[in-house]
Amino acid sequence: MKHIVQIIDSLKVGGAQKLLVTMAEVLQRRDETLTVISLDNRESPIRQQLHSLNIPILSLRGRNKLFDPKRVWQITEFLRQGQFDVIHTHLTHANILGTLAGRLAGIPVAASLHNVRLDRRRYSHSKALLENMILRYGTHRVIAVGHVVEEAYRKQLNGKRIEVIPNAVSAIPALPLAARLAIRTSLVGDPERPLLIAIGRLTPQKGYPDLLAALDRLRQSHPAVAVIIAGEGKLESELKQRIQALGLSNHVFLLGRREDVPALLAASDVYVSASLWEGLSVATLEAMAAGLPIVATRVGEVPRMVVAGTGITVAPRDPEVLAQALAQFLESPAERRLAGDAARGHVSRCHEANAWVRRLLALYGELYTLASPILSQEGV
Repeated sequence: MKHIVQIIDSLKVGGAQKLLVTMAEVLQRRDETLTVISLDNRESPIRQQLHSLNIPILSLRGRNKLFDPKRVWQITEFLRQGQFDVIHTHLTHANILGTLAGRLAGIPVAASLHNVRLDRRRYSHSKALLENMILRYGTHRVIAVGHVVEEAYRKQLNGKRIEVIPNAVSAIPALPLAARLAIRTSLVGDPERPLLIAIGRLTPQKGYPDLLAALDRLRQSHPAVAVIIAGEGKLESELKQRIQALGLSNHVFLLGRREDVPALLAASDVYVSASLWEGLSVATLEAMAAGLPIVATRVGEVPRMVVAGTGITVAPRDPEVLAQALAQFLESPAERRLAGDAARGHVSRCHEANAWVRRLLALYGELYTLASPILSQEGV
């Protein structure tokens, strides 16, 4: 396998996009080459990171979000001329358009599923049905980022083979003490304050109202506690209003989009996620790779990720229990350190980037071998 093209809805910061960077970093040390097609042309830190790794990026924003025949033709022509060996698509629009273009260009397609369900505020029921049909009949292989994701789509894809390849992250080194204190001071003033961190888009999926409710309880027993939230999204204004209404302005800090997430993680004490649903959260893996203990809701792949000794899992939509779990770590620095070390070790063993890329390359090679006779019969 020599030339891989990854097609994705956009390069805005998210778990699927971060995986493109992880793959690009690993492939720098291998013979394979990578090209990225984005169905959006906006600037982002992910785009900049890919550029810094010398990854070619083709941006093809259509006249509308999906149904633009000209864009399908453009993708198809680019694929035909690029002599690609395999296509790997990510997220709903790319899964649909990338698969159609791949079939027209005669290139085998693998499509990834990154979550247990679509956000119905962004994707209509008809679009979800179209994606399922394309996945069933158009792709050569479907990849799920976790077992829960595979289970969620098994019936929808009606027996289509789904390969489970869990997400991976690169190691995140510890910060020198002086740098760690400087970051904490810049974020919350006093570097000695207990510092929690949450990462993710400001969307209903992430359960931020529950996190704020938990912080409202937690500050009663831990008045110095602070939480930083790195991410942007449509709920920003609503969350700011809620923070003010609860009197949490000195406890909750919305950072917006950040390009220094690894450093933020390395400077924090505990990672917290109040998500209502998930696939296999790359942000949680990054926190574990940074050596943070985890407090997370028991959704998606979290029970498989946050294994015994690496953190505490709680039921979603229960701020009281979430606050109690956070308090447990804040009150025991020794337990916090042990859990963080265990989290780092678990990610190193089970979600290591080089091993993840080897699995993907093996799958690419397999589907290309399987698809070649079919493509020959089709006269491609």
